[in-house]
Amino acid sequence: MTGPDMCRRRGEHLRAALLLALVGIVAGCTGAMAPSASPTFTIAPAATPVGSLGVGPTTSPAASVPQPPLGPLPTSAIDAAKAAALQRVLERALVLGAPDVIAAVITEDGTWAGAAGIGGPDGRAATADDQFAIASITKTFTAVLVLRLAEQGRIELDAPLATYRGDLLVDTNGATVREALQMKAGLPDDGPDVADQIVADPGRAWTNEEIAAGFQPPFAPAGKAYRYSSPTYQLLAFAVEEVTGMSYAAALRAELLDPWQASRIADQIAGMSTPQPWALPIGEQTGRFDAADLGAGGALSCLGSATRTKGAGSIASDAPSLAAWMWHLFAGDILAPASLQTMVPSAGVFAYGLERAPYGDGSIGSSGNKTGYGAQVTMFPESRAIVVVFVNDPRFAVESTTMALLGAAAAR
Repeated sequence: MTGPDMCRRRGEHLRAALLLALVGIVAGCTGAMAPSASPTFTIAPAATPVGSLGVGPTTSPAASVPQPPLGPLPTSAIDAAKAAALQRVLERALVLGAPDVIAAVITEDGTWAGAAGIGGPDGRAATADDQFAIASITKTFTAVLVLRLAEQGRIELDAPLATYRGDLLVDTNGATVREALQMKAGLPDDGPDVADQIVADPGRAWTNEEIAAGFQPPFAPAGKAYRYSSPTYQLLAFAVEEVTGMSYAAALRAELLDPWQASRIADQIAGMSTPQPWALPIGEQTGRFDAADLGAGGALSCLGSATRTKGAGSIASDAPSLAAWMWHLFAGDILAPASLQTMVPSAGVFAYGLERAPYGDGSIGSSGNKTGYGAQVTMFPESRAIVVVFVNDPRFAVESTTMALLGAAAAR
């Protein structure tokens, strides 16, 4: 079950039937997949030491960055015939049970974005410009920000994380910055009480001290065990604030967003209203929230959820902006080649903000969900493509849609 605070990667192993369906989709580019008995877009238990996108080394080639790196961000649109095929993929996702689907695709041939379905109350149609709570994809930005600061000599990756906590009273378990980036700090994920706190006051702006007070005690010595942990990445966000003298939101904008004109990507904080239009869940997808709570404080899914998950699940973006920023990342525009190569994950591990993807092609990416929001971004190094898919249903399996989009975009 996903709670309002649960800003995590999508953690379930994919079933063999789904993988077979993906093979069929690749062969047919935009062929349809029959829905499984119980489609999922769910979270793995925190103790599960596997990649959230679900494939080990026996079923997927080694993940990699593109060689040579991606070129400049394309400025032209994908041709009309491919655009029509891509839109049909989204319409098919509605048949498979998605309430809405918002997507963006970038290849060396151009860019495309589209939407289908209902993306808000009163039958409002989803649009390609909709802002979306990208949940744990935030961790990718946090990892890149830390690595960029390390390149500048402002953070030492092998220094104790405690070096960068300032006056904040928090147990960093003796972990180094690098161990935190690798999810090996020995710190567990959030407890279930966090969801209760967010539901109780959706408009609340959480402070660092209040966030840290809710962290669970360490479960193992640092460096010994992998465990997916949102608090670990929040500690990295606190470290960013300590070394830059800025809020995490301001440092993110200065270092990673403004230089690449990513004006519609933002860490959501008090006093800043997330740009509209908004994609909003409806019906049962609102979970424990009242419908009026969604957007409370001017943030998605609400200010309480965004500020409580600073650096781990706090960012909102539209699909085209996220795809463009990821293109810049893998084009080598943001990090030096050595830093970017460091981010490539080994099988079954989320580390440095990225994870293995189940699509073959050495694909890697990031994903996340929180109540009413499921998001995934994937980089395909051989196809030299970025695919983003958003759905206002965190249980919906996006893998078939992602592969169909890739197939349609790559068709000759």
